[in-house]
Amino acid sequence: MKHLETSYRAHDGQELYLQAWMPATPKAALLLVHGLGEHSSRYESLVQSIVEIGMAVFTFDGRGHGKSAQGGPTAYFESYEDYLKDIDALFGKVKSYVPGVPAFLFGHSMGGGLVAAYVLKYRPEAKGVILSSAAIKEAEGTSPLLIAGAKWISKLFPKMKVLKLDPSRISRIPEEVQKYLQDERVYSKPVPARTGYELLKMTTYIQEHAGEFQLPVLLIHGTEDLLTNPKGSQILAEKAASSDKTLRLFEGGYHELLNDLDQEEVLDVICKWIQDRI
Repeated sequence: MKHLETSYRAHDGQELYLQAWMPATPKAALLLVHGLGEHSSRYESLVQSIVEIGMAVFTFDGRGHGKSAQGGPTAYFESYEDYLKDIDALFGKVKSYVPGVPAFLFGHSMGGGLVAAYVLKYRPEAKGVILSSAAIKEAEGTSPLLIAGAKWISKLFPKMKVLKLDPSRISRIPEEVQKYLQDERVYSKPVPARTGYELLKMTTYIQEHAGEFQLPVLLIHGTEDLLTNPKGSQILAEKAASSDKTLRLFEGGYHELLNDLDQEEVLDVICKWIQDRI
């Protein structure tokens, strides 16, 4: 397995850190989009499993995240539309770098929401989409007043820290929580107002257009995920126009299913789903 690292200058001059893992003869390719606050190097088990079945894996540290954030991660970005442009450009590079093989998209958490929005807005040619704990619906009980206030705070004080997520809810394995908290490239402070509002806009768009989703899709979510709402995955699974759609809910699962108690089963579900479509 060959590991490649490089950078990409986005449409607005933002420089993004890219990396890829290549088997000797790729029979498929996948673009992986990480979640809020984290970075692309946190997917070692998934990368290893996918490369073992003959797939090339490409990924990047998003705007304000990981090695793409100068001076340390902030989780800040101006617009989720910019993020979608990054995904579109990089998915194009994936297909040109490994031509003539099926290309897949994978997104976790915020990355899952971004991938879903990308599919709806850009209609890419992809063999399939895997959405892990995708950010598709706001938390239950979110007040309309809070949503309205978020818009104004986002405009007036875009970098104000407004929402702290509970890192103890990423996994039922204490060691995984500690690894997350001790990772210098993970941003675990309160989320900037602009980032939060842009993600709210993204989830609203996905819910409104879910019936237009046509690609084969696998949605996985833990029933005890308090960081992204499992009902979002259920909404997309119910409304998607795709004739090939699968929803797997893992009973008791927390947010990072790939780092939780059911991780081996989750990896098996993902790999078998992909293999059936190559």
